[in-house]
Amino acid sequence: MKSQKALGVALLLILEVILLTVCGLLGCTKTVKKEKTSPKGVSTGKTVSIPGKILDNKFGFLSGGPGEPKRIKELGGLWGRPHPGPFLWDSMQEAENEDISYGKTDRLVKEYQEDGIGLLVTLWPFADWDQKRKSNASDYMVSENDEFLPRDSGDMPEDMDYLPRYRGNPFDWEAYRKWIKAFVERYDGDGKNDMPGLKIPIKYWEVMNEPDLAVPEGAEDEGQLDFYTEDPEDYGELLIKTSEAIKEADSEAKVLIAGAAGGNDRFLDFYRKVFADENAISAFDIANIHCISNDQYESFNVEPYQKMLQGLGINKPVWVTEAEAMVSDDRDINATQTTRSSKKALELGAEKIFFTSHEFEGRGKPPMPEGESQDIEPEIDGSDPEEVFKTITGQ
Repeated sequence: MKSQKALGVALLLILEVILLTVCGLLGCTKTVKKEKTSPKGVSTGKTVSIPGKILDNKFGFLSGGPGEPKRIKELGGLWGRPHPGPFLWDSMQEAENEDISYGKTDRLVKEYQEDGIGLLVTLWPFADWDQKRKSNASDYMVSENDEFLPRDSGDMPEDMDYLPRYRGNPFDWEAYRKWIKAFVERYDGDGKNDMPGLKIPIKYWEVMNEPDLAVPEGAEDEGQLDFYTEDPEDYGELLIKTSEAIKEADSEAKVLIAGAAGGNDRFLDFYRKVFADENAISAFDIANIHCISNDQYESFNVEPYQKMLQGLGINKPVWVTEAEAMVSDDRDINATQTTRSSKKALELGAEKIFFTSHEFEGRGKPPMPEGESQDIEPEIDGSDPEEVFKTITGQ
């Protein structure tokens, strides 16, 4: 009998090894464990606010790993934008009637506030359990090759941020609204139901990321990155309803529209359609543009974005929440262009700039036509990124 039990255990272990091996080869999606409990909010009656030193600082960085806040500060910035970050419906709430888990978000807020770094938070309205209730749920699925899906991998941290498979608007808008209001209240610093130990509140909320980014069919990287599966009009609805929930919880909060992925008409036409609805225009406080070394990188795409806004009669502050000018394999050229682009963006009215990288090393394939980067005369030594960024940020 004992030998039969031992044989059974051995067979189970062998089967588990086989399944793990197959999953590793096929890129099986990972089941993400969600924390069940979180400390309850506290009502101290004492309000906290973002220090003026942080508000006045114009620079930040995309972040995600441990130790990022310290590095941001070393480079002269005082803002962080975790990407994709943990403010994802799917990872914070397992089902409509389940408690909301604040484990990861509390840890993030505490880490950043300890180093005196303010947060711009991206909100992700996706929960697989919610979207699977749609009769046409499969229409909202991204490719299994999408780079932000959770994957079974030996080198993937257990609490690594991810995005789920279904990426459309919420099915249950009321459940979504309750989720939004709950965490905005927890981090707003009004002294009511706040996170225990909150020192620097969150007042800036970005409604998703690059909904305009759709890789053309047949492209080499097709299916690798789709943040959103719906149309401009649908994003407009998402923006309006999310903003309403945020403002109900915190009337002082500022809402950012999702950053446009670039400065050409392929991206900007998406937003022109969003802005056809005046309610969508009223729903955000800060406009938002990205520059991943693309289009008019000389201004981090602020110039074409501002032109679009002005043409539509929209007068709002502009932030560049992803900025880079990695236009060459030469780090000195990249440092030089990053410095110039930062200056130009600020001259055009950008109020804040979030850099995507701490370094200036080239990425192997310049995005510009071959030889064009040679027109940029390197003036800055890119071997010491800390010194370059401190010059840019004025530290």
